[in-house]
Amino acid sequence: MEKKKILLVEDNNDLREVVKMFLENMGYEVIPARDGVEALNILRNKKPDIRAAILDMMMRSHGGTVGDFLKNHPTYKEIPIIYHTGLTEEQIDKRFLEGAHYVHKDGNSLFALKELLNRVVK
Repeated sequence: MEKKKILLVEDNNDLREVVKMFLENMGYEVIPARDGVEALNILRNKKPDIRAAILDMMMRSHGGTVGDFLKNHPTYKEIPIIYHTGLTEEQIDKRFLEGAHYVHKDGNSLFALKELLNRVVK
């Protein structure tokens, strides 16, 4: 059986690796990207069959652009988008989150992310 693929966009190398290993241990195939530019290149050129996307809200480049691309692309517009952030609720631009399935706070455990993925990735 083919593993379900998740796009993981995170500019913090250590955090990206920890989340990647965690998701792989859950049985997912992870497509990692260092930033929004790399993620957009992957999506446009490789057109992976992803089942969900986990996006860092505070990336150095093209943070919101990846979410907008996914929400407006016919192939990806139905997939769950999970934003993760260390921002407080007051700091989050609500327009940025339109269409987000969930916002995962950095303070939440990875196990909360596991529960979420079990519910949203079919």
